[in-house]
Amino acid sequence: MKATTTLSLAFLLAFSAFAQTEPGRALWSGNLQINTTQLAGEYPNGYTRRSPQLNLSVHHGVFLQNNWLMGLAVNGSYYKQRNASTIPLDQNYWQGGLSVFARKYWGASNWRIFAGGGIGGSLDQLRQEVYNTSTSVRSENRTHTYQVAPFTQVGGIYFLNSRWGLEVATSSTVFPFTFSGLTAGLVYMTGSTQSERPILAATPPTVGSQTRAGRFTVGASIVFSSRNEEVNNQTANAHSLRAAPAVGFFVANNFLVGISVPITWNTANGTTKTAETDLSFAPYVRAYLSSTRLRPYAGATFTYSTYSFKQDPYPRERISHTVGGTLNGGLAYLLGKNFIAEANLLNLSVSKQTQHNQLKNGSWLEGLHLTTSPAFSVQYVF
Repeated sequence: MKATTTLSLAFLLAFSAFAQTEPGRALWSGNLQINTTQLAGEYPNGYTRRSPQLNLSVHHGVFLQNNWLMGLAVNGSYYKQRNASTIPLDQNYWQGGLSVFARKYWGASNWRIFAGGGIGGSLDQLRQEVYNTSTSVRSENRTHTYQVAPFTQVGGIYFLNSRWGLEVATSSTVFPFTFSGLTAGLVYMTGSTQSERPILAATPPTVGSQTRAGRFTVGASIVFSSRNEEVNNQTANAHSLRAAPAVGFFVANNFLVGISVPITWNTANGTTKTAETDLSFAPYVRAYLSSTRLRPYAGATFTYSTYSFKQDPYPRERISHTVGGTLNGGLAYLLGKNFIAEANLLNLSVSKQTQHNQLKNGSWLEGLHLTTSPAFSVQYVF
């Protein structure tokens, strides 16, 4: 009996480890880095330099066959330097990259090694603007750089449990292979194993299958309006588009992380032609506070928005940007197996709007909204 038990346990452990890289599983990893530097001095003439920097990368792969992964990687960087002195200098650097790759995994138990490769491309833009206050002369330089190249990658991963793993990898863009630089970080596994799927399918929705770890949510709102007028034989028209796509991911049971990208676009054609654009990025987190169909939730949203205006024949002008945060709460109801309906009952918000002029003046806005006539939204879960 003892020998039988040991054999069964060994088989279970081997199957569990193999299931990490079986079809239906997916791998996620990413990096977000935000730095800001502000320097001040007496030279030249009250010199001040502000240098915010943002780096972001996301890697996602799906196991199409046992131990075979197909993936996609997206990365971006933003750097801005502003010098306030006798000759102000504005410098902006943008970089974006996209790559596709394939990997083959080998190993047993919780360990895997992999080798693979793919092709990637990047676009860089550097913009420098210098304004001489004494001569009132403004000069601007722009540099664009494009790159497309194949690459090879090798590495290993150790699975800490069924969801988390520690990965070490290096890559090369030349042949014969020259590997330099080693990256290490955590990866998160989504999807279900073959042994878990019958259990998940038999779990009733009342225990919260919509809010189970590893599931995605998508939602969107869109409103388009148009107006035409004719006064004194002069025709004028205006168009407006408001949209707010959103996507989320349950990183743990009842805990959702996502991002919404609201955008408002208004145009008017009459005696003059104008266009207004308000673009926002709103990452959010949300916690669902029970396991019944009707459950309260609490969350937080960070918002960054930028407003620009264009009037022909002048170039587009960035008018202002707003940074803010909101604490919210409400009730959610699980509809069937793939929908979540939410009623937002409480919002506590604070934001700061900054004008893009020489004074950089702005205003603080705070608000508390508690209602029994809430805004409703519906998300699709898959």
